[in-house]
Amino acid sequence: MINDNLEQQAAALFKSWFVDFSLFGGTVPENWEDTTLENITTLITRGIAPKYSNDSDQTVINQKCIRNHTIDLSLARSHTPKAINEKWLQFGDLLINSTGDGTLGRVAQVWFTPKSLTVDSHVTIVRPAREELIFYIGLWGILHEKEIESLHTGSTGQTELPRDRVKMLKLLLPDNISLSRFNSIIAPMASTIILNQEENQKLASLRDTLLSKLMSGEIDVSSIQL
Repeated sequence: MINDNLEQQAAALFKSWFVDFSLFGGTVPENWEDTTLENITTLITRGIAPKYSNDSDQTVINQKCIRNHTIDLSLARSHTPKAINEKWLQFGDLLINSTGDGTLGRVAQVWFTPKSLTVDSHVTIVRPAREELIFYIGLWGILHEKEIESLHTGSTGQTELPRDRVKMLKLLLPDNISLSRFNSIIAPMASTIILNQEENQKLASLRDTLLSKLMSGEIDVSSIQL
C-alpha cells in the first residue's frame, strides 16, 4: 500500500510538471524540444533466448515478473548465458512486456542495482541515454502503457511489439534544470519503494520458512501461552 501511494505521487508529479506544465504557467517552456524515444536512449532491444539451468547464478526476467510497474524476481529463472553483453540490465533500464494479449505493454523500471540479471526475448529493454533522463523516461512509460500497447502488430493471441515502433514514440525533452529538480524529488521515493520491496520479500521468505517448520513439527509452539 505504501509503495502504491508513493508511485501514485510520483506519477502525479510527472503529470503536473510534464503534461499539465503547472510549474510553467500551463504552457510548454520554449527551451523544451519534441523528440523520440530513440533520440534519448542508447539501447532499445529485445532480450535473450535463455538456456535455463538450476546451476547458475545468472537470472533472466520473463513477462510474469513485470506486473503493477514492479519487477518480481521471485518469478524469474536461472540460466546459463551464452555471453555477457549490453542486454545485461543496468539501473534505470525501462522494461516493456512485448508479446501476447493482456501482458503486452506492461512496464517496470529497474530502480535497484541489478546483478547478473537480464530479460528474455519477450521483454524489450529501453536504456536512457544519460542519468538525468532515468526517472523521466520511467514515469513517462508508466503513464503511457496504453499507448505502448496500441503499437502492437499481429492477430489475437499472437501480438508483438515491434522495436521500430517503440523507437518512434514521441515525447517532450525538458531542459536539464527541470530534470534535475524532478530527479531530486523522485530519487528518494524510488529508493524507498525498493527498500520496502526488499523488506516485504524478506518477511515473505521468513514466513514461508517458519510455516514449513511448523507444519513438519520441527518447531513446537504448543507450550507457548498467548
